[in-house]
Amino acid sequence: MKRHALKPFQREDAETPGSQATSVLSRIAEVLCKKWAAIILLMPCLSLYQASGQVLKLDSVLNRIEQRNPMLKMYEAQIAADSSYAQGAKSWMPPTLSTGPWQTPYNNFGGGMWMITGEQMIPNPAKQKANYNYMLGMTSVEQQAKGTLRNQMFAMAKENYYDWVVIKKKYRVLVQIDSLLGYVVRVAQSRYPYNKEKLSSIYKAQADLYELRNMETMLISEMKMKSVELRTLMNADKTLVFDIDTALQLQNYDLQFTDTSLMASSRSDIRQFDASIGLLKLQQGYEKSKRLPDFGVSYAHMQTLGEMPNQFSAMAMITIPIAPWASKEYKSNINGLNSQINAISFQKQSLINETTGKIVLIQTQMNSARQQIDNYDHNILPAYYKSYEAALRAYEQNTENLFAVLDAIKMYSMASINELDQLETLLKLQVNYEKEMEIR
Repeated sequence: MKRHALKPFQREDAETPGSQATSVLSRIAEVLCKKWAAIILLMPCLSLYQASGQVLKLDSVLNRIEQRNPMLKMYEAQIAADSSYAQGAKSWMPPTLSTGPWQTPYNNFGGGMWMITGEQMIPNPAKQKANYNYMLGMTSVEQQAKGTLRNQMFAMAKENYYDWVVIKKKYRVLVQIDSLLGYVVRVAQSRYPYNKEKLSSIYKAQADLYELRNMETMLISEMKMKSVELRTLMNADKTLVFDIDTALQLQNYDLQFTDTSLMASSRSDIRQFDASIGLLKLQQGYEKSKRLPDFGVSYAHMQTLGEMPNQFSAMAMITIPIAPWASKEYKSNINGLNSQINAISFQKQSLINETTGKIVLIQTQMNSARQQIDNYDHNILPAYYKSYEAALRAYEQNTENLFAVLDAIKMYSMASINELDQLETLLKLQVNYEKEMEIR
């Protein structure tokens, strides 16, 4: 976007001969221009938001968020926990050991035996593997949930970053207008002793100048708030002082075709639905594996307490889960999981349909905002700038009053701010598009 530099005009032709006021005005104008130019050069150095610190590009901010944000770290810890839990799926039941008298008469303890028994259940390997795959599948769901949260945080960071960029641009516009208004106020004050300006006009110009400085203070405060927001997202030290790169790269997302397959493959929340469906299918596999039998072995040694010979017992065991009274649970679970898979599939389709509509709406709004910015840049701002030029030239030639100059400055200032408002709208739409398509 082209930006016109507002500056006071210096006339090439001489003023009316004998006009002392004009001579004084020219000298004052020259001194004031130099003074305000020096102030403009020093203001960025004096501003708090540009204190000595590193300049962080947007990509650096996003990298810091991904590496340091505690919420994302929480998901990493949860993924590690689920992976550890899955390792326990291949464990066996603990062995059992029992001991006590066996076949011992009440009235003759020495005529019985003392038995020691050990038992061990052996789980079916196919059932263990199905349970391991099911528990390990939970990590995929957590990974996609982390991606969804990361996408949301990136969108928040981009919005705050771009807001900061636009606020800085607005601040520079206000500093430019501040310089000009200060010049106009001083010129008007120099004309007052020669009855070439009204006191009410001077007060009006001063009020406009002070109101403008209030806006500058407000923008500086907003920039500090954006800095706090970004530091919080980056989990950075609260004393970190940094600045941002104001160079913008606008994307032509409004010209791109909406590809639902690309969207479904790129968005973490949609992939999370796929991971959830995959997890439910693994759970179904585990439920089906419950039809398989488990095994067990038992060994018992009977030590005689009298004259009888020692004895032992060795037995093998097998479960029968296909019995009708035992199979009802896992059959019901399998049918219930089928319905749950269908529900998640419909939820996924609903999200894709809703997102497609959002993207088309965002593209329409982006196209409108881009056209308005182009209109401001090529038509509105140049017209207001020419109006300002004409008013200032007429004022220097004493054919126009101060109110016309102030009005021209105000209208140009408002148009410049409005253009930046449209730029802010376009950047927010760009962030929303990247959020919907999960573009970094």
